[in-house]
Amino acid sequence: MKNIKRLRYIEKKVRLTKEEDEYIRKKVEQSPFNNFQNFARIMLITGEAKIVDYSELKKLNGQINRLGNNINQIVKLAHYFDEISNEDIQEIKQNVNYMKALVEAALKEDKREERKNWQNGLHKTLPGAQNETFKSTE
Repeated sequence: MKNIKRLRYIEKKVRLTKEEDEYIRKKVEQSPFNNFQNFARIMLITGEAKIVDYSELKKLNGQINRLGNNINQIVKLAHYFDEISNEDIQEIKQNVNYMKALVEAALKEDKREERKNWQNGLHKTLPGAQNETFKSTE
């Protein structure tokens, strides 16, 4: 096994029931943190982890996916009846992909900002950490 230098090298273990594990998994998914370790560390140090509601962006992303599926069905019919050009099809697909990319980028950026805000807030609460800076994991 390689000797890896880590910033956080002390490991803590927690035992959970299946119900507790499922509940915590849902909380982690709702949080701006990308894994249990980050979520638990912030919760244990600060006593709280604010949950940001990304449901509207996720719903919008789902609607754009359905829109793309509908367009694919229309394109198949249009091809069958020779009613649409390949250029038109490509333009429609590009527009849908562009909308989807915008929503995904907004969601990713919001989560990144939320994590950064948490890290900066955590930084201010830790004793002796005033001269250190936290770096984003992404």
